This record gives sequence, C-alpha cells and structure tokens, in this order.
Amino acid sequence: MGNNRDTRLVRLFVSDIDGCLSEPYRPFHRERLHQLATLSAGVTVANNMGAAPALSICSGRSYPYVEAMTQLLHLQTPVVFEAGGGMFDPVSSRWFWHPDYTDDLERQIREMRDWLTTDISPGTAMDLDHAKKTQASLAGPIEDEVFAAVPLVEQRAQDQYPDLLVAHTHISIDVIPRTLNKANGMRWLATETNVELEEIAFIGDTNGDLPALEIVGYPFAPANATDAVKGAAKITTDGSVIEGVLEAYGWCASHNERLIGELQIGS
Repeated sequence: MGNNRDTRLVRLFVSDIDGCLSEPYRPFHRERLHQLATLSAGVTVANNMGAAPALSICSGRSYPYVEAMTQLLHLQTPVVFEAGGGMFDPVSSRWFWHPDYTDDLERQIREMRDWLTTDISPGTAMDLDHAKKTQASLAGPIEDEVFAAVPLVEQRAQDQYPDLLVAHTHISIDVIPRTLNKANGMRWLATETNVELEEIAFIGDTNGDLPALEIVGYPFAPANATDAVKGAAKITTDGSVIEGVLEAYGWCASHNERLIGELQIGS
C-alpha cells in the first residue's frame, strides 16, 4: 500500500463491480462480500459519525445487476449503474435516468445496438446485454472474440456516432454516450449525496474506470488492475478483486480514524 497524508476524511467509498467486488462468470466470494457489508453496515453519508465511510457502487452493469448487488451489500446510499446512465436509491427504492440522456442519444444507442446484433455478434459467443438502456453492450466469455471486435466497434462509432465512445474489458464491449462516463456518474453521485469529490474514494480496475479515478480525492486500484489504472491510482492494493476492495476500505477507515484522532487532540 502507498502512503497518503491527505487531510480530507473519506466520507464515501465507491467500488466498481467487475474486477473489484466480483469476477465475471465466477462465483461470488460471499464471505468476503458479507465482511464488507458488515464493515459498512448502517453507515450513510448523513449519519456517518465514525471512521467507516459510507459504501456505494459505480458500475457499467445494468440496473437489475447493480440493484441485486446493492441488496447483497445492504447499501443505504444511492448507487450508479450503466457507468453513469442511471442511479438507484435503495432507501426510496426508486431509480432514475441521467438527465443528459436525450432522445437523440437514445436513437444513436438503438442504432448501434442493432448494428452490433446484425454485424458483430453472429457467429461468436458474444451476446447483447438486453437489460441496458443508455449503452449498447456485448458480452462474451472468449477474450479473442471480444478483442477482435473492439477496433470494428471503435471505427463504427468514430465514423457515424461522434457522441458515443467505446470502452471494453476482456469480456465486454460497451458503447456509451461521451457525456455519461463514470466521471459524470461520480459527479452525479457526489451531488445527490452532498459529498465533495475530494471526499470520495473510488476503486476500479479497467480503463473505463479512469475518468472516475482521475477526479476523486482517493483513487484506488486492486492488484489485478490494468497498468493504466495503477498509474492513475494513488494507492494500489496488495490484494486482488474483493480482497483489494476490503484492503482499500480498511485503509480509508484507518485514515479517517487517524484524522478524527488528530482533530480531537487539537481541539
């Protein structure tokens, strides 16, 4: 772990899902997720009087998946899905689409989704993510198929849809509006929770997480992150995936405990 002497409390800890809380196509580490849920149990931004920060999610996953993870972790803070395209409030049980998602963007996403279905996915193990609204997304278990399709999708977006950008992992390709990346998702979450970006920690593992990592006060990367993500993070954990998330969350709690102690001594 690195050393960080920033003087801001970490009021909100936000995690990506794939590559952080879980691994695609693999069983959940339920005992570790339960441990994280226990550490953050009952903590919200509004009632946070201790060292543990409130816990949230910012993921490219669709609403149903993120809502399920929200329930699994017993979260009480709004979470972001589709990389900023939508937000779910577990307290009010309401979800919202980002106000920047216009009718024209919806048309572009629909056209890109149709093209992915007719020109890219046939003959491969990749399939459309039908649960998403603000993204046109393919997912599949064969890395070579995903990586072979990425330049084709990027060229299509560049030639016909300049309002869209392409992000990918080893198992997915996401075409998203430029205005709805994870940085804007994090800004939206900060506004809704009344937390400064400098008071937010975010942990992510792939290049799609870079926009969010670049604007928060405490950017983390798990050991399994890409080199670009590790370069953008202030701290890279020793552990991978959920072990890294627990390590980062523990660091934030210890950091807060130290700051609270210094404030008490000085008062």
